[in-house]
Amino acid sequence: MTGICGLIGREADDLEPKGKTILSLMRNRGSESRTFSQTVPGGEKIIIGVCDLTGGQSFAHQAVPLALDGVFFGDDARPDKPGPAGPSRLIQTPGAFAFLTLLQDQLFAGRDIIGQKPLYFGQVRDGAVAFASLRSPLATIGIREPKPVPPGKVIRASAQRYEMVSDYSLKQPKEEPTSQSDATRTLDKLFNEAVGRIVPRGSGIAFSGGLDSALVAHVAKSAGLEPELISVGLKGQQELDHAERTAKSFGLRVEIRELSSSEILNSLPDVIEIIETTDPVIVGISVPIYFACQKAHKMGLNYIAAGQLSDELFGGYGKFEDIALRNGIGELGSEMFNSVVAASVKDFDPGDKLAVAAGLELCSPFAYLPLVEYVLKRPEGFVERSKATGDKPRQDAGILHEIVCKTYPRGPLCKRGLDNGKGKPRESCTPKVTISGRSRRVLEPSRRRMGSIRLQPPDCF
Repeated sequence: MTGICGLIGREADDLEPKGKTILSLMRNRGSESRTFSQTVPGGEKIIIGVCDLTGGQSFAHQAVPLALDGVFFGDDARPDKPGPAGPSRLIQTPGAFAFLTLLQDQLFAGRDIIGQKPLYFGQVRDGAVAFASLRSPLATIGIREPKPVPPGKVIRASAQRYEMVSDYSLKQPKEEPTSQSDATRTLDKLFNEAVGRIVPRGSGIAFSGGLDSALVAHVAKSAGLEPELISVGLKGQQELDHAERTAKSFGLRVEIRELSSSEILNSLPDVIEIIETTDPVIVGISVPIYFACQKAHKMGLNYIAAGQLSDELFGGYGKFEDIALRNGIGELGSEMFNSVVAASVKDFDPGDKLAVAAGLELCSPFAYLPLVEYVLKRPEGFVERSKATGDKPRQDAGILHEIVCKTYPRGPLCKRGLDNGKGKPRESCTPKVTISGRSRRVLEPSRRRMGSIRLQPPDCF
């Protein structure tokens, strides 16, 4: 629940008023703010600001000023990424975050590789470069079309210019063939690790009863995390009954939030203002998330998670089956990778904005970086071939579907029509106001979430 901003320009560019304006317009990300400013050689000035709900993050105890929105899932560095701490090492750490920092008299910005936290930037007419967690505050100070900071890339800004200096964004990996049994075991390990690091005890799960939300609920319950389930949908919608039956089969209770058509229509102005777009597809997806966040907030939860990226990673849409049957596994792997990249660029921002506006944090176990990287390297392990089709995957295959059916009762899934050999309904059949996801409180101990990252000057690249 944090907003961050940063500006760099000449002393005469009125940076401080611009910084205060940005922070004042991000109050739904935090009503208390704090700024750090420094004049650097050459007459340039850098301002970094943070707003949150706890009085503002202090810069005083940092070796290097760091404004952070989000969390890290584990240690301060990947074991295979040695070297001094800095933006390039930070950005490779599993987590959901955006950051701004001052190094070598320049302003650096970046987002996690999966792009789970929003951060935008642009250049004002006077040449100053500015960053912020939301688009609209940047437009207010004169940036006509703020652009998102690309996930996994580090941008360095000075007065009058900016450039990308490091690129750790997702790359299509060389495929590493593996058996389905080996892939299943490794996937099970990684997903349990993801839930353990991201979903704390007593967290809520926005629960549709579909494969992704049901899998998270099962793993969380098996781990003794005592999850609470939330389901949102139209009054009389069959999916709500399905979610309730599926929850009961797990021995869990689900909180149901039934919506009327008028409630949905009345929510649209708020939803559009929060997500900063009128795109009808994004608005349509955002409405149920909005109500799920409201329900979670009333229940006293601090975090709400979503099942984002599960369909892209495991071929959950009908289009993936069509591609696999028509062109084979190689083409399927490329299309799934492209879909994951596209989702990382834009799909997380609306959910994060809606959650933070409700006083929550958003996260997704399926977006756990080690899990994503493993699946993208081994597409052959996640489909099953048959003798009849040779290189073509079987229509009734799918490793996520297989794990789910072996792990928990199949009855509720069969009744909904998900046990159809495809694992997920086609996109056109997906309910518009029922979502799947998880929500969580602060993970204990806190060092497991935040790690111990410290930035060190100056040789950080």
